[in-house]
Amino acid sequence: MVNKNFEISFNSENGTIKAITVPSDKAKMNWCRDDAAWGRIHFETDLVSPWRRRDRSCLTLVSFNETDTFCESIYESEDIRVSVTRAFLDNGNFYERYVVKNLRDDEFFLEHGALGIEMPLNDVYTYADDCMVNHCNAHIWCGKEVTYINAMKMGVSDVNLGIVLTEGSIKSYSVLDCRSNHRGVFVMNVDHVELLPGEEYVISWEMFSHKDKDNFEEKLRSFEKYIGIYSENFTVFEYENISFEVKTALRGDISVMCDGEEIPYDISSEGFFVSFAPKHLGEHKIDISVGGVKTVTEFFVAENIEELIKKRIHFIVDNQQYKREGSALDGAFLIYDNKEKHCVFNSVWRDNNACRERVGMALLIAKYLQNHKDEKVKSAFIKYLEFAFREFIDTESGEVFDGVRKNAKYKRLYNAPWITMLLCESYLLFDDKKYLEYILNLLRHYYANGGYKFYPNGMSMCKTVMAFRRAEMSCEAEEVLSMFRKHVDNIVENGLSYPKHEVNFEQTIVSPASNFTAEMAYLTGEENYKVAAKEHVSVLERFAGRQPSFHLYDIPIRYWDDYWFGKSAQFGDVFPHYWSCLSARAFAEYYRAIGSEKHKLAAKQCARNCLCLFNEKGEGSCAYVYPFKVNGHVGAFYDEWANDQDFALYFYMCISDTLGESL
Repeated sequence: MVNKNFEISFNSENGTIKAITVPSDKAKMNWCRDDAAWGRIHFETDLVSPWRRRDRSCLTLVSFNETDTFCESIYESEDIRVSVTRAFLDNGNFYERYVVKNLRDDEFFLEHGALGIEMPLNDVYTYADDCMVNHCNAHIWCGKEVTYINAMKMGVSDVNLGIVLTEGSIKSYSVLDCRSNHRGVFVMNVDHVELLPGEEYVISWEMFSHKDKDNFEEKLRSFEKYIGIYSENFTVFEYENISFEVKTALRGDISVMCDGEEIPYDISSEGFFVSFAPKHLGEHKIDISVGGVKTVTEFFVAENIEELIKKRIHFIVDNQQYKREGSALDGAFLIYDNKEKHCVFNSVWRDNNACRERVGMALLIAKYLQNHKDEKVKSAFIKYLEFAFREFIDTESGEVFDGVRKNAKYKRLYNAPWITMLLCESYLLFDDKKYLEYILNLLRHYYANGGYKFYPNGMSMCKTVMAFRRAEMSCEAEEVLSMFRKHVDNIVENGLSYPKHEVNFEQTIVSPASNFTAEMAYLTGEENYKVAAKEHVSVLERFAGRQPSFHLYDIPIRYWDDYWFGKSAQFGDVFPHYWSCLSARAFAEYYRAIGSEKHKLAAKQCARNCLCLFNEKGEGSCAYVYPFKVNGHVGAFYDEWANDQDFALYFYMCISDTLGESL
């Protein structure tokens, strides 16, 4: 099937789509993964009892017909028939319609998750140059009757894909075959359906191309059933109102419900406004109905930031600092199991050792103590520094080791930049120049051992240089700036050909490129760094969507972090994860260097939306696994381990400093 907007190819053996291309796309990217089947039906008759489940592939293709403008696939089991029709509309959009018919002689209740439709968008990470033109970031919103996907090429392009639901209700999505460098195959899960014998239920959507996020939203608004939800903040603090605007062409009865209560609203020219004081901390799911069309939005209410940080820090000091004389771990901040109520350490699985990302807890505390007097916390921090210098930091050589007892077996270039920041914050806390001397040794060692070609996350070039200048160590400041400049010049030379790191390509390979070029632009004022920063930020912002939920709005795509850092050890989209905040930090630095208000707002949204990883008890979670299911395992949960999420609070404070205002 071909028209001016799309070329669609089918697999006649299973009746699914095998290729979707846009004729105007010079790269001829296939928006469907090569190894998957677009439109495959996933069907389970018993979700409650896994041992009673039937085979998911019980639907059999009974007929397939294709012409130049139309295609029909029909599937059956003893329970249901699914008739799939595909065609081009007069406006050039591609249209798919799935009609589900109850073949039983009694009522059939299809539970949420029992029926799903495979939508294998090409969200795969190969290598940067290929990703820029041949792969996409899929931003999915399952908002019941207002469901859509914005699939954007990973590189800047005016050829992107939009999909919007026109009939039926989609409540969630699941992911299959999610693994390293493969985000997986998306399955759109149909909402709960109750069918009489012979009754039918319809799911349909339209596909269109668009130029960018703004153009995508403009096209969404042209659909009759679209309900747009817009808010300055999807995470608010306890003293703020939950406020949002609803824009829709729909008319009829309006209902806004939260926690079983009707919420008032004010009519506007484009829809209506909602603003109300939340009654509790945590998640708030708001159900909205306009003219009978139902959708949802999700807000998070966080504790006052000062109190939240204080509680979190005291939780770390009371529960996550290991104290055992004679142990190499004495003084370390360790992972904590919120369910089992004990610390976790594993030197073999290095992501669970006492070093690496655990430095985030110390960074948070060092930053906090600069403006808060707390002797208990200060003593704990000093004990941590004793551990760090004893076990994995060599202040004379500048080497940072990957594990305790200064284990040199494994080299990891991510670690030293975090220690640079720890030493920098320690200088700012204690006003002792020895920490700057340690930094100088560390940077000399780091850059002599591969650092110039590495893209580390979490290091602040501006803060480091300014610390030396504050200490009136001008010669040393110039040496540090010279090393940083050489590092950034390498990033500028590479352009968008990002090197592979621990994975092929990801948000935290782009975010340091964005961050460092913006910082160098700010430090030097030189135009070439501003140009480079814009190029990298334009790629970075494509990792994040604008779905109306604190889990998703301006939160970049990440999907392997719970596997490496969580108790559940599960692949799958993590919205948010603590490294989400690195996009916020890059946007804040870009605002400081360039003055882009759009990126200032994005920095605030992203940083705030990471706060759901903390609760009023002071507990933290390393990630929220977002999909309904991932690789057959139940999703939609906060991981039970507190592991490294404190980087999010540390950078929240740093971003506030960069912007010069409270978030």
